[in-house]
Amino acid sequence: MAGPGLDERATGPLVRLGLARAAPRAQRAELSAEAGRPVAWAVQLTDDGWDALLYARARAAPTAEAPAPGLQQVGLRRSDLDTLRRYLALRGQLRRGPAPGLEAAVEAARFSVASNRWVIHVSGEQMESMARAFFLEGLGGSAGAANRLDRVYGVRYAPSPLLAPAEAHVDRT
Repeated sequence: MAGPGLDERATGPLVRLGLARAAPRAQRAELSAEAGRPVAWAVQLTDDGWDALLYARARAAPTAEAPAPGLQQVGLRRSDLDTLRRYLALRGQLRRGPAPGLEAAVEAARFSVASNRWVIHVSGEQMESMARAFFLEGLGGSAGAANRLDRVYGVRYAPSPLLAPAEAHVDRT
């Protein structure tokens, strides 16, 4: 690595993690001769360092593929994704569990640097299931995710009323 600001203090953590190795004195002397100035510190990425950079780029790359037909792209905050994972973890205990395929959609979530959101592709049924998860979260936590889903995507979970509306009860006397 070469450039301003890359001194021992800045690159030391990389060396300690094994992502880079400090150049030996002989190599620094060669670099000094090539640069025409003293090179006090030099590091070189290790194989793990190169792989970490490659992996970080691939992980941070936005999903270029459009959602499959019938699926909608949804951007979620990290806390929203955590709520969905908690909801999915309860699937065997819930009376009305998550929609089929929601777990796979959550597992396939990719972070978009451009939107600063986790992007998932879901069907309408899965979107309704997400709304239910956010509704349940709102009962004991924050209603922010449910409100965002409603505001941005127009999907809100409304529990079924226990009693029929008043106009359905007609007095037949």
